[in-house]
Amino acid sequence: MPLFLASIVLGIVPMIIYALIVWRIDRWEKEPLPLLIAAFLWGSIPAVIFAIIAQVILEIPVLETTGETSLFGELYQASFIAPVSEEITKGFGLILIFLIFRREIDSILDGLIYGSMIGFGFSAVENILYFSGQTEPAGLILLFFLRAFIFGMLHALFTGLFGVGLALGKFTSLPLMRFLWPALGLGFAMLTHAIHNYFATIGGEHIAYAIVGVTLGVAWFIATVVTCLWHENRWIRLHLADEVDEQVLFAEQALDTARFWSRSSLTVLTQGSTAWKRRHLLHEATELAFEKQRQYRFGITHACEIRLEQLRIRVRELSRKDPLFIAGLIKPEKRLPPPLPPIRKLPPPLP
Repeated sequence: MPLFLASIVLGIVPMIIYALIVWRIDRWEKEPLPLLIAAFLWGSIPAVIFAIIAQVILEIPVLETTGETSLFGELYQASFIAPVSEEITKGFGLILIFLIFRREIDSILDGLIYGSMIGFGFSAVENILYFSGQTEPAGLILLFFLRAFIFGMLHALFTGLFGVGLALGKFTSLPLMRFLWPALGLGFAMLTHAIHNYFATIGGEHIAYAIVGVTLGVAWFIATVVTCLWHENRWIRLHLADEVDEQVLFAEQALDTARFWSRSSLTVLTQGSTAWKRRHLLHEATELAFEKQRQYRFGITHACEIRLEQLRIRVRELSRKDPLFIAGLIKPEKRLPPPLPPIRKLPPPLP
């Protein structure tokens, strides 16, 4: 019983920590916490149940042929059945998010985040199933180290690939690529999953290849996050430049809105209560920039114009209540420096 309880804790807690870290990465426009929790739960409950059912059905032909579990059967299950069934069941929840909550998807980063949340949920339950099979504490500790630390990001990387593919499909202007990007994302998710499971199943020195693979995956994850954040910084500066000219807010406020670290909770250590008082202003200014970006991508509607004007009114009001403005530390005449070369008037459509 103690080992079983330990399996539950060790399976869930690391994945929740990973999920919180990824959630904090989305500095400017955080995704709704209830929707992120729903994504995590989809990965941990429906996706796991549907994947187990699919795997049982797909294993029947092999068991009927061989009559026993063989190396071929194990490789077939690990390198084909598991990647196909698991990525489809996880991916279905991701598709639902993209269809039902389309407005929440503003960038490639959002696709990566929602895909990661589903992957972390799936990993949590999968870890519990593996850990609960251990009969000795030493075996549990070793398996915990491998699955929580060495391979802890695996399912987040796999489903994150599909999330990126869905986001690229949403934002592309080419009709064919709207279907091809998601297909490529799902295909790469299955392929990388299959390659990892192949080396992990063979075991021995081949585990090194699996470790190299997950290292490359984490590097891709970090590079994607950094690239997306860099683009979002430029969007914000570009879209707020006109608002600065119109005195909706001031240049220093626009720059603070775009800066990664100024949006961090750690600014409380350097700015004290001023940082908390400015959070609402920076959040509304971000919403204003992202709303303009949505209009750039998807066109302007009457509802969008109304929302944009409401955001401008709120930002203008909050900018005058900014403690830095009241203290005279903001210069109203200052203009925002250009975020892009003069030859480029609009940000690239992707990511």
